[in-house]
Amino acid sequence: MNGKKTILITGGLGNLGLWFVEKLQNNFEVFVLSRKNSIPETVLIPKNFKLISADIRNIEDLNLKIPKKLDFIIHLASFNEFFVDNYYKLALEINTLGTRNIIEIAKTRQIQKLIYFSTFHIYGKSSGIVSEKTEPNPKNDYALTHYFAELYIKQSNLPYLILRLTNSYGAPKDLLTSKWYLVLNDLAKTAFEKNKIILKSNGRAVRDFIFMGDVVEITEKLFNHSTNEILNLGSGKSYSVLFLAEIVKNEYIKFFNKNIEIEINKNDTNQYQDLRVDISKLKNIIDFQFHECFADEVKKIFQLLESSKK
Repeated sequence: MNGKKTILITGGLGNLGLWFVEKLQNNFEVFVLSRKNSIPETVLIPKNFKLISADIRNIEDLNLKIPKKLDFIIHLASFNEFFVDNYYKLALEINTLGTRNIIEIAKTRQIQKLIYFSTFHIYGKSSGIVSEKTEPNPKNDYALTHYFAELYIKQSNLPYLILRLTNSYGAPKDLLTSKWYLVLNDLAKTAFEKNKIILKSNGRAVRDFIFMGDVVEITEKLFNHSTNEILNLGSGKSYSVLFLAEIVKNEYIKFFNKNIEIEINKNDTNQYQDLRVDISKLKNIIDFQFHECFADEVKKIFQLLESSKK
């Protein structure tokens, strides 16, 4: 052993997972759990980590392959592609029962902390302010399966941290990412491919967005927090889709040196209410300066799309 603490990142080859791996592999011995058999060549970060190829639904396989000594587990693996057939079944198997399997693994590894990434969607609200005191009211399979996973963790007797993440953004770190449906990725990719920005709505919906780099830094600061917690993880600032579209437009003009139009869905007459996420509990635990990196990340997305054309 090299003296470094060990960390298992489930879903570490995923969208947010690669942001964690890139940063944490500098100071930790990082193990990445993935269903993939090898690290794709399209992954854009240094590969100083060990891949564990296993299905989170198979407890025997997990127990065989995951190291017997682990200090931390960051549990990111989840099935969020709600638009596929049989989503409810896969979400239950992976998000809920997969989490139960990770709990069983953690119990035999004497870990210092299990950090689980849940979602603010468990509140089931589309307006107003949500804090950790807001009663969960999950309205779909995505939210329900994450909420069930939270309940498993809370009754596990493990040291845990549950982070209810809002909308995170950041340029993909895999050329073949499947996460182009995420808002900022989608706006930038549409601009790149169609030379116009097409909004599926009137753009007035307002949501909390947090930079993925901030998500990683905040999580690292919470490693040594001693008590079990459920925390909202967002920036505490909300932005409209139209605001993001304007940023994409400005970056497009700078990057390609030509103008672009924003096409708004005029058939959407909804008067969207603001949804605000209260992060005062998080701010009471750590001191952190949030970063607004929309423009930089849009530029990186354009660079990624350009390079994937070659």
